[in-house]
Amino acid sequence: MRTTIVRNMAEKGLLFQNERAVTGRFVEVALPTPVDRLFDYSVPEPLAARARVGHRVTVPFGKRNLQGFVVAEKDHTSLARHQVREILEAPDNEPLVNKGMLELAQWMAEYYACSWGEALQAVLPAVVRTGRKRRLVTVIRPGKPPAELLAFAAELEEKIRGAKAAKKAGANAGERNAGYARVLRALGTYVDDTFTPMELAEKLGISQAPIRTLAKQGWLRLDRVEPEHAPGGIYGWGPEDGPKEPTGDQQLALDAIAGSVERDEFKTFLLYGVTGSGKTEVYIRAIQRARQLGKSAIVLVPEISLTPQTVRRFASRFDNVSVLHSSMTDGQRRDAWRAISSGKSRVVIGPRSALFAPVVDLGLVVIDEEHEGTYKQDNTPRYHARDTAIMRCRLEHAVAVLGSATPSLETWHNAQAGKYALLELRTRVRAQGTVPDGVEPAMRDAAHAPSNLAQVEIIDMANECREQHQFTFFSRRLRGACAAALERDEQVIIFLNRRGYHTMLNCGNCGQALMCPQCDIPMSFHRGLHKMTCHYCLDTTEMPRVCPSCMSGKLKLQGMGTERLEEELKVIFADRTISRMDSDVMKTREDYEETLEAFRAGETRILVGTQMIAKGLDFPNVTVVGVVSADVGMGLGDFRSYERSFQLLTQVAGRAGRGSKPGTVIVQTFQPHHVSIVTGAKQDFRAFSEYELAHRDESKYPPYSRLVLVTVEAKGADKAEEEARKIANTAQDFSGRFKGAIFSVAGPFDAPIAKLRGKHRKQVIIKARGFREVRGVVDAIKPLVKVQERLKVSIDVDPVSML
Repeated sequence: MRTTIVRNMAEKGLLFQNERAVTGRFVEVALPTPVDRLFDYSVPEPLAARARVGHRVTVPFGKRNLQGFVVAEKDHTSLARHQVREILEAPDNEPLVNKGMLELAQWMAEYYACSWGEALQAVLPAVVRTGRKRRLVTVIRPGKPPAELLAFAAELEEKIRGAKAAKKAGANAGERNAGYARVLRALGTYVDDTFTPMELAEKLGISQAPIRTLAKQGWLRLDRVEPEHAPGGIYGWGPEDGPKEPTGDQQLALDAIAGSVERDEFKTFLLYGVTGSGKTEVYIRAIQRARQLGKSAIVLVPEISLTPQTVRRFASRFDNVSVLHSSMTDGQRRDAWRAISSGKSRVVIGPRSALFAPVVDLGLVVIDEEHEGTYKQDNTPRYHARDTAIMRCRLEHAVAVLGSATPSLETWHNAQAGKYALLELRTRVRAQGTVPDGVEPAMRDAAHAPSNLAQVEIIDMANECREQHQFTFFSRRLRGACAAALERDEQVIIFLNRRGYHTMLNCGNCGQALMCPQCDIPMSFHRGLHKMTCHYCLDTTEMPRVCPSCMSGKLKLQGMGTERLEEELKVIFADRTISRMDSDVMKTREDYEETLEAFRAGETRILVGTQMIAKGLDFPNVTVVGVVSADVGMGLGDFRSYERSFQLLTQVAGRAGRGSKPGTVIVQTFQPHHVSIVTGAKQDFRAFSEYELAHRDESKYPPYSRLVLVTVEAKGADKAEEEARKIANTAQDFSGRFKGAIFSVAGPFDAPIAKLRGKHRKQVIIKARGFREVRGVVDAIKPLVKVQERLKVSIDVDPVSML
């Protein structure tokens, strides 16, 4: 559609110039630039056979040479003869992108507000797209000891403060020194972390110029290394148990999915089942049927960390399972790509980008834990893998299976409306255990609660603190349940969705928390670093002696993160082995696998962690799960915060009692009657969805509308406001011209995190009626999109996070 519009506009221009279209052999090329159009190039005769639709080509673009893809061939162009430039190179004998993937990339570009070339960047991995032999990544290494880096950073910061006090140095000089200081302080503090220049610059909210300058001066080194990669072969902890006979619910689900696969019918199924109900077994048997029919399958998992566990189960049932993920070496990725495209490998597993694997005769795509936010890409193109997978299935007449114990409300609404077929697994696949003595769950008889789930107790921490006459993070009930389980030689999982030691530093006088100077969020105390840190921009600072706001109040550390939680548990259960899993300690996939292997083998008795332990883990000996501070996350400025809290609580509660032994879940909260807590603890999805959907309908939030979130980031607050106002006015004008297309245009207003990495952030939220209306309003505001160092405007269609 857009190609036709561009061509028509160009042809109209030629009519006024009274010129004729130039004839010959030409192609339209999609380039990886934000410019939302295709470009005409002529094809020299020697390259004619290798410059067809789907082929990779190198072309001149301004003063640069860019690599793009041929998306159309034609015998004329609307450009003047002197304007037409030739293709420089066409290196491939066969096309890298087939017709189906070209169509999918075009849909992505049109819907997610990017260029066709940018969408093709996401479809093909870099090693395939560029044809390079070996990938080397530039990483930053300290050029001097950490103490020297921190000392020089402090010297620069003192110089900045002195210049400000004396009103001397220019703004540019002060900004440069501030950039140098932030780089040095990050490298001197986060000594165990590895960053590329782009990653560090993005994290700190600066350009890469200070990094390059410091490298020239010897303060740091820029080394070229091979990326960290996972070893070849199949991951896991030994052979998988053999297949069990399917339950009645599993067989019904399998018959429905297999029937559509056999008929080459595009259809989307929601496989809704309680935690431990055997969704993976349904996936495996459905893929077996697809393979019997000569078809291929793709299985998507929400995170790389879950890939090894999934591979272990599938590899025990299928030959030649290919894995695609970002930590593979170029050689591994290239080999996997060839095996898949040649038809040698017919089952592909991986996170988001595995969706684009070039499988032969696609029959089935499984999106496991379809509700997870990690399926949404957070940079251009901002596609959602779940929705893009459904579109790929539509284009290739394949079946999409969305699996979850806590479906997104959009998916659930589509299933209830009949757009997706609902398949339900109502019970866990295990023998019903007996309830241990002394366990009296607070909510045994939930109206919709499925059978044989773990027993749940909700602990009101306000009452607990009053009864203990002190503020406490551990209820007596949780301590007792953990001790009893350990005495029975069972295992325990303790969940807290906050990392760090203390979560904030508060003033006892004015109540103000110590805020990050670069971001509008409180800083956290990390005991390992002995500093206050910002998890967003890596900024660190020493603990001030007095409150920086009122200059008189005494500061007090408050809150608990997983670092302190682990320490407290080591005091309470000193004779037990305890491990922690969060992003501060899990630096590599090997760290993750070693920790889980120790837990699976029984070497670790208590596992403490954030949301990375809440899903996908199946340990039959875990009988007690404790949720500390279940309220975390419910106060965020995001309409999905209640839904996420419910999903996370349900998922973590599902880790208990997955074997033959009964499980107990202790949920600690200061909001014991909140709907997300009560329904999440009972794993009562229907009750939660009924409550939440009524509120969504009233306020016209998804699934009763489609959202477009426009975020403007600028160094100056006034500039951010000005650009956001232009976007809001353009959207309002569109709404006025097309009555009923737009429900509302809200903003501009401060983003929930109003300042991030030194930039002020304004947002505009557009609620559109449906798919076509979204495309219309996006086309209207797209010309206002800018990507500059001091000003960035981004469009996020169907956003998952509103922060």
